[in-house]
Amino acid sequence: MSIIGVQLLVFLFCFLMLYNVFLYWKKNEIGTKGAMVWVIIWGGLLFITFFPKYMEPFVRELFFVRLFDLVTFVALAIISYVMFQNHVRTNRLLKEVEILVRKMAVKKVPKKKVR
Repeated sequence: MSIIGVQLLVFLFCFLMLYNVFLYWKKNEIGTKGAMVWVIIWGGLLFITFFPKYMEPFVRELFFVRLFDLVTFVALAIISYVMFQNHVRTNRLLKEVEILVRKMAVKKVPKKKVR
């Protein structure tokens, strides 16, 4: 596959992801700050894909051999951060559900009459 084919695939993927960000933002399922972060990420990937020469000095300054190595490192860092945040939020939700279930269970227990 030529570089133009890769650029086309990345463009289509980024366009789809930006469209999803817009849809979820319009539904108020993600906030404006979250939407902006994702727009910056996907827009940055588009910029790097179509203008890789602008990134060469930055890549050399960070001692990466290729731009692809830097992009891979950044992608893994973002994925790791998102996975950690999901883990923390899932645990928080589990604790909240447990507390709610306990409260509901206590309410349903019939009270015994004391003589």
